[in-house]
Amino acid sequence: MTKALPFTAASLARAIRGVERAGKIVIGVRPDGTLILGDKPVDTASLVPDARQDAPASKWEDQQA
Repeated sequence: MTKALPFTAASLARAIRGVERAGKIVIGVRPDGTLILGDKPVDTASLVPDARQDAPASKWEDQQA
């Protein structure tokens, strides 16, 4: 049997509303229910790798001069 979580969805929602009223932004939640706060939203586009990183290497890129 698993241990009950120390938080509920309702308690997290209540905490998030309080954070937003205080002028901060919740940028994440840890598995133990701890909120991760920030002053501005995280740019999610910066978390996605550049398309060039997924491209296969050219046969010329491994050549050394």
